[in-house]
Amino acid sequence: MKNVIIATAVAAMASTVASADIVNGDFSDGSNGWDQFGGSEGPYGVGFFGGSAAVVAYGTFGGVPNYSGYTQTLAWAGEFAEGDIINFGGEMFIEAGKELYGNNNVNVQLNFWYGGGYDYGFSIVAGTLNGDSNSNEVYGFDMDYLLDAGAATATRISLDFTYIQNDFADGVESGAAWGTNFFGSVVPAPGAMALLGMAGLASRRRRN
Repeated sequence: MKNVIIATAVAAMASTVASADIVNGDFSDGSNGWDQFGGSEGPYGVGFFGGSAAVVAYGTFGGVPNYSGYTQTLAWAGEFAEGDIINFGGEMFIEAGKELYGNNNVNVQLNFWYGGGYDYGFSIVAGTLNGDSNSNEVYGFDMDYLLDAGAATATRISLDFTYIQNDFADGVESGAAWGTNFFGSVVPAPGAMALLGMAGLASRRRRN
């Protein structure tokens, strides 16, 4: 009976420690897994990132603020819990002559969505390029974010490569940024992993 109780508890916990990972972060499979929005294109084969294909995002001159880029759902409710860590990041590049104008910027970020999964809550940014960033330089970003109680109540978490157009002027280059080698994964809290370890121990004892 005790083994049944342990197994039931572990089954209930398993939904909160399910693996959640970004797929096709280097765009080697085209844009599979990603949703495109605003002024963005690709993927294209470029020489900026050591052979990885990349996508490019830019302003659309359609008012401010204006958002462009690529997004992918990392996890839905039930695939993460309070105390989990999300490791995420990616690489970005600005070509000479395409420097970001004014207060325009581009981010690698997590977006937290509530309600039915599409009500925006807040963002956690791993890295930002702006008008002060060097051109012709690859910038890499890698961040660990610990889910607190508020973040853990989100319905959905997405990883986004987002160009934010805050400024533009007629006849002036708004700027553009390339991105690739994006990654993101949910790392279960130590307590959840310990419970899964108990499951393995209980299973071995039942077989003995």
